[in-house]
Amino acid sequence: FSTTTWMDQGWIPWIGWENGQHDRNFRSEKLVETHFPNSYRARPDKKTDKAGHDQWPMEMTRVLFQGGYRGPHMRIHRLTLTPVIKMWPPQSHRTLYGTGSGNEDEIRQLLTEFAGRAFRRPVTPDEVEPYVQLVLRQNTDAIVQMQRGIENLEYQVHEGKWSKLPDFEKLTPAGVGKLKQGLIDITTAKRKDYYAIVFTGKLTTKTEGQYLFEMASDDGARIIIDGKTILEHDGLHGAAHRKQTVNLEAGQHRIRVEYLAYGQPNSFRAGWSGPGFGHQSLSTESLHAKKTTKSKDSVPGLIKAMQDGYAALMCSPQFLYLKEDSGALDDYALASRLSYFLWSSMPDQILMELAKKGKLQNPMELDRQVERMLRDPRAAAFVRHFPSTWLRMDKLGKMPPSGGDYQFYKNLRVEPLLMKQVTAYFGDILERNGRIEEFIDGDYTFMNQTLAKWIYRREGIRGERLRKVKLEDPRRGGIFTQPGVMTATANGVDTSPVIRGVWILENVLGTPPSPAPPDVEPLPTDTREATTIRELLDLHRANEACSSCHRKIDPMGFAFENFDVVGRWRDRYKRANGPIDTSSTLSSGREIKDIVEFKSMLMERKELIARNLAKKMLTYATGRKLEAVDRGELDRITAELEKRDNRLRELVRLVVRSQIFLKN
Repeated sequence: FSTTTWMDQGWIPWIGWENGQHDRNFRSEKLVETHFPNSYRARPDKKTDKAGHDQWPMEMTRVLFQGGYRGPHMRIHRLTLTPVIKMWPPQSHRTLYGTGSGNEDEIRQLLTEFAGRAFRRPVTPDEVEPYVQLVLRQNTDAIVQMQRGIENLEYQVHEGKWSKLPDFEKLTPAGVGKLKQGLIDITTAKRKDYYAIVFTGKLTTKTEGQYLFEMASDDGARIIIDGKTILEHDGLHGAAHRKQTVNLEAGQHRIRVEYLAYGQPNSFRAGWSGPGFGHQSLSTESLHAKKTTKSKDSVPGLIKAMQDGYAALMCSPQFLYLKEDSGALDDYALASRLSYFLWSSMPDQILMELAKKGKLQNPMELDRQVERMLRDPRAAAFVRHFPSTWLRMDKLGKMPPSGGDYQFYKNLRVEPLLMKQVTAYFGDILERNGRIEEFIDGDYTFMNQTLAKWIYRREGIRGERLRKVKLEDPRRGGIFTQPGVMTATANGVDTSPVIRGVWILENVLGTPPSPAPPDVEPLPTDTREATTIRELLDLHRANEACSSCHRKIDPMGFAFENFDVVGRWRDRYKRANGPIDTSSTLSSGREIKDIVEFKSMLMERKELIARNLAKKMLTYATGRKLEAVDRGELDRITAELEKRDNRLRELVRLVVRSQIFLKN
């Protein structure tokens, strides 16, 4: 048995196990009930014995720890502590802030390297110089790594009832000791009130300059450096904040802190800062402990200045926008287009090195990079984003179904699962380099227990992880009938053959219908003669202005009418007497009986679907709509794709090699 956990510096390892009803909930009473039944008693009723009810958990815990822990235990033979970060500062810190010297040449070099990464190309000195000057106008003192706390810290405790700090030279200490952690801790007095304590030690300053000392005490306190009092707030008072600047030479300095506790509460907090380092605490209680955000004083000036420079670079249009000149893309622009296409992120070091060497214009190198990038975990961005763009899954959630028969959709958080199912299906075809025809029809899908039970009405699927499941029902195969697509093409209340028909024409076949004529009612307002959506659309087609388009749209949508608002199969509408009629006649005159025959029709038009998919992918990859001048290249890609067996991974390669992708 082995386990791994995170442990910050100063923490003490605690190993236990969760036996409560929630994670990380240690229930001692359960252990007492099981292992020490004679010592167990039921929890008192809160209404009749509130004190006993509240004290009961601690009472049960005491049973376990009476005379040492007596419950079940395990022996630990070895405990290995491995640092998460092997060097400090880490490499990421040095990449941004260098050695921390504050040297102008180093600042310029750091900003130049950062700008090159941010702009995704080499930058000129003139481009970087304004950002360099922005940094240099601020405090760029060298960063100093100060030793934590006070060196050789010792203390003396004195008992007495004083209203002001006493003359400690005339007193005999009641207790003395050392604090190895180097932080002032008034609790070492082991008294609640009526005492005074003196701390002495050494501070080392690495450079000459002004140092700021701060303290807040309740009650009296003073800070003395090299025998000179620099901060004093004597008497009885609350924890008011005091600070003072003092000039110190480089080297060691004696520090003495005197503190007085008269009554309760008692507190003492102190810290300092200086050239090259931000606020550092001198006490166990930090001056900034109660703040929800980190104090600005705790960040060295050089780091703040560099952060301002980096922030300005990332506000630049050169970073925010992909700048591409007309004509053929150079290697750096090509690296950016490739990385944002497949990773939705900036180019990595490999792409930048290839761009520097001018190798990305080589088609074979492009193929190698496409394969490498698709194997990289960052390609998950393409798998998530492209299907959403292609299938208009952005409409999922715009009008979510809720209430009544669809209440489970919200209660079980089905919506994210629907998007994950589409993503998983697309990702599987991409990984296997499967055929594009699998988007039309297939014998498998991805589902978990929730989708199986509530959408597919299947038993035997356990767990919430989406897994590949074989489909026996030919009506369900492919991506176009998946519940996520069906939900995105519904309005949250009911389905519409018009919406789904337009969706098929636009996003699957790539033959969008003409816009509706102006001043035409979407559907007839007088529906007394219509009892079904089919009859309603028949009335709508009676309008000559609408007939030509709806003869093309409606048959495409009727094929999907067996799928309800969330993609469940249905044989009849809720308030209808007869079964749903999904038959239709296409504008070509071909008769379609149901979704199975509709998929067969799509299979016969797979070249049209592949062409539209290539068009959608080119639009996604380049960030622009294709124009009439691009038709020849699109036809070439479609023909070449057919020679390559309509494989999805091959389409990605053809897109990257295309003149549409390589030029602007």
